[in-house]
Amino acid sequence: MSIAPIQTIRTQVLVIGSGAAGQTAAIAAGRNGADTLLVENAGFLGGISATLPWLGFHDRDYRLIVKGIPLEFCRRLQQAGAASAHEFDPKCASAISIDSHWWKILLMQLMREAGVRLLLHTQVVDTIREGDRIRGVIVENKSGRQRIEADVTIDCSGDGDVAARGGVPWEKGRTADGLVQAPTLVFKLGGVDRAAFIGGCKDPAVNYREWIAPYPDLREKMMRRIDRMNVIICGGYARLVEQARLAGDFEVPQSRVVGVKLHRPDEYLVVMTRVLGLDPTDVRSLTDAYAKVYEQIPILVKFFKTYVPGFVQSHLREIAPMLGVRESRRIMGDYLLTGDDLIAGRVFDDAVSMGGYHIDIHRPAGTWVDSHNVRTYTIPLRSLIARDVDGLLMAGKCLSATHEAIASTRVVPICQGQGQAVGTVAALAVKAGTSVRQVPVAKLQDTLAAQGAEFGRTVGEPNWQVIEEVGQLPFDEPPTTGDKDAASSVAAAWVPATIK
Repeated sequence: MSIAPIQTIRTQVLVIGSGAAGQTAAIAAGRNGADTLLVENAGFLGGISATLPWLGFHDRDYRLIVKGIPLEFCRRLQQAGAASAHEFDPKCASAISIDSHWWKILLMQLMREAGVRLLLHTQVVDTIREGDRIRGVIVENKSGRQRIEADVTIDCSGDGDVAARGGVPWEKGRTADGLVQAPTLVFKLGGVDRAAFIGGCKDPAVNYREWIAPYPDLREKMMRRIDRMNVIICGGYARLVEQARLAGDFEVPQSRVVGVKLHRPDEYLVVMTRVLGLDPTDVRSLTDAYAKVYEQIPILVKFFKTYVPGFVQSHLREIAPMLGVRESRRIMGDYLLTGDDLIAGRVFDDAVSMGGYHIDIHRPAGTWVDSHNVRTYTIPLRSLIARDVDGLLMAGKCLSATHEAIASTRVVPICQGQGQAVGTVAALAVKAGTSVRQVPVAKLQDTLAAQGAEFGRTVGEPNWQVIEEVGQLPFDEPPTTGDKDAASSVAAAWVPATIK
């Protein structure tokens, strides 16, 4: 039996992964005139962005800090009746709830409009490196094996797969022990009684939102709005969780309810499945994690029906098609973005996108989250260019940043903003016949600005009207608890260590 020869595919810009960063990278490159190919290992576009509400378009002053293509996405979904308006929130700044399946449909349309070629159900198996230059990747799919050669490759795999296979330096996890943030498989409940749910939110004893409970003025402002809010973020209910645990009804390594009341009146997204010790680059560890979170879903469905106001008639409606891995390989770039950069709100000369979402660390060894508020910050182009090689950019949760910084930059809109930046600089480079490092920063910034992206030029003054209506949490908040607590110390909380 003969083996078919490897087919060679040629493109100017190659994007790996269609998640939050990859989708905007491909569209930006295509719109800016580059021949662009997008490779995706699933059978749909969108990745995690097609499973969650989107948090992070605004900063704590309620200013839009992510614009351009990501904001266009919101408006097109809203015009199609497939998304809520932005709902302001004192912790997360804002949230938009989307209809996931309509988003997948729209993404296909947007790719066609931008002239982007697609390869779905295609897995990267190797990286083509010649000397200090990344030339493309080797992939496999139903058609066999293909060699894809590109002038610029953009790694938006989320796991830094292209960089790792190309010998580019990377890091993973926190400095002390290498553990990554706890992952979650989200699922959706239907049949929620909205009135009863909101009644529970109004009950201080339930304490549905721990962030605002210590601040009576913020809670009062939230209660004035809550009846008309379409998207309600939850982080609390600790007493109900503890009550269920003591009754033997809660065997999940989580101490709070984390979730979002979606814009559809009877739908709620549960963000509570949790395993510890995941190695997202090891297939056996990933498989064990999936097995554990699927075991947790029936427990959580019963918990909501039994203990949480508004969920008596609720039922399991949908499980996300993929695990939400919050942190994996971080590719080392020309600059390493740090948590201190975010907290200080650092403005870089080569800024190409912005963020303002709080540092939201889902504890690698515990429950709940470790949160630190940030000032509005910029992301430099240097953190999106892979170190010591030419021809490789990255965006999304594998950008060049520390464990702490990733906990803010990883949310969907901020990743989308990064994607627009790298797609644009890649197109400018191939059109000029230069490397991405040779593209003048001013030219890139002017191009991004002309296409509506935000990196600090047009942010404007704080939105005083919304600040008055919604309120602001203090910049420095007391620390939360939950690292290595009783709920996460049991063996069932951890995926087994794999054999290397």
